[in-house]
Amino acid sequence: MELKDRVAIITGGSRGIGKGIALSCAEEGASVVINYQSNKESALKTAKEINNIGGKAIVFKADITNKLEVINMVNKTIEKFGTIDILVNNAGVHDFDNFLSSNAEKILKKMVDTHLYGSFYCTQAVIKEMKKNKRGDIIFITSLAEKQFMQEEWAYTSAKTAVSTMAQCIAKELRWDGIRVNCIAPTIVESDMGLKIVSEWANTKNHTELYKKVPFNRLVKPKDIGNLCVFLASDKASHISGQVIYLDSAIGPNSMRDIVQNKNI
Repeated sequence: MELKDRVAIITGGSRGIGKGIALSCAEEGASVVINYQSNKESALKTAKEINNIGGKAIVFKADITNKLEVINMVNKTIEKFGTIDILVNNAGVHDFDNFLSSNAEKILKKMVDTHLYGSFYCTQAVIKEMKKNKRGDIIFITSLAEKQFMQEEWAYTSAKTAVSTMAQCIAKELRWDGIRVNCIAPTIVESDMGLKIVSEWANTKNHTELYKKVPFNRLVKPKDIGNLCVFLASDKASHISGQVIYLDSAIGPNSMRDIVQNKNI
């Protein structure tokens, strides 16, 4: 088991991408803290799935944009499991709007508070314990939006790009402490959030209709991201740090919207 006896905090771990990551880490032997902000029911369901397969999982309510709540979550994790080995900064929100919209400032603040400050608070909170252990893995879930620059996603893209920049900078600072820092930047994922977006683009309620239109005949699944997290946190990735890995089905700077709408790219 790649993550045996290690302890992982997964922010936004109750459903979607976070659930896929939590399940993957647990299957490989990690004890998992499933962070959630509002959906306790989904968090408990994910924890039950993990416990049913013989894994260890607890749920913890914390708003990652609140520094004190994050610190409390980290302290309680150490009390429960004795340490913290892995942090996956996954929790996120998404929104579309025009740059000149009356809601533009509100949306930008929401994106920056959640993606940038939330990841900042969580990362700062775990570093002391990881430095003590002389080992740690921090993974940021960013987005292929960093390459695509869609005009309506200017706030989301700005925040995600800032996260990747921060991660690559702190990877250099933490490398002498045995702490590896990497980013995973996926395209649209088959999660509640991802399906809502792509189904609107394709004008369909049946996401499986999209399979014949996209590379490899399926969308990226949460478990795909979870499996990559496991690899990056394992000894097999012992010299991988400061990287942004694009889980994008070779879409690159092209738009999934153009693909599902049968535009030539």
